[in-house]
Amino acid sequence: MIRRRLNQSYPSRRTVRQFTVALLALLISACSATQLTYRNLDWLISRKVNQLVDLNGDQQAWFDNQLQNTLRWHCAEELPRYRAILTEIGQHLLSQDLQTATLEADAQRAEALADALLARSAPLSSGLLQRLNDEQVAELQANLAEQLAEQREELLDPPLDEQREHSAERVEKMLKYWLGRLQPDQQTLVAQWASTRDGNTEIWLDNRAHWHQLLFDELPTRHHSDFSQRIHHLIVDYRELQTPRYAQQEPLSRQAFMALLVQVMQSATVKQRDHLTDRLEDLTKDLQALECSTE
Repeated sequence: MIRRRLNQSYPSRRTVRQFTVALLALLISACSATQLTYRNLDWLISRKVNQLVDLNGDQQAWFDNQLQNTLRWHCAEELPRYRAILTEIGQHLLSQDLQTATLEADAQRAEALADALLARSAPLSSGLLQRLNDEQVAELQANLAEQLAEQREELLDPPLDEQREHSAERVEKMLKYWLGRLQPDQQTLVAQWASTRDGNTEIWLDNRAHWHQLLFDELPTRHHSDFSQRIHHLIVDYRELQTPRYAQQEPLSRQAFMALLVQVMQSATVKQRDHLTDRLEDLTKDLQALECSTE
């Protein structure tokens, strides 16, 4: 999970999976307000969905009810798994013999939690889409297109050196949360990593646009009997639907980021390791303190 926190420099998957991704991202953000955030996820997620499409009263009531069911499941069934994995990942990060392969295995376990959440929430996404009228579908498509255009402008329009600087700044900010102030050699490592990412953002945006189009192609058939299965495929089996360029680039980017984390941790000072230990303990306490509603 820590890898996902640090790896938020890679844009997260959104669109109709917005509430799912928001749930995962907010839960593992490791901020001091973890408990408050988790307890208000129903409002936060509903707000994000309504930023994409304006729901009517009946749609909102259905969505809120189904969302509560998903959140209750997640709190009761998944949070204990999060706590266990968090403990193990923390131990691995603090190990003097940290290896890239170890972090890769941890990342795969964390992603399995995300995949389970996507699978559990797929019926909620497809059910909501089936309840949209034509005007709402048009609104959803327009908002998704606008989001993507804004991201292209924000991420691709600046000169290449500014793009690299921005990537480095985002990762430094996240590392500082976990480790405290970075050493000059660690800042150099981050800058070197950022310089290897040229073109990655454009590939990611193209892949996202491709996924959007797959969704748009399905929406006119939302009243067909097999619509739920096809949306489930879009949401859960998204790796099978990646563009060839992204499918080739993503593992390389992942490996580069893992290597960066290993290098940073290998150079971590005693003070930084203590800082990380404190952050992990705080997050573990927050997760342990959460009580799951059975209503």
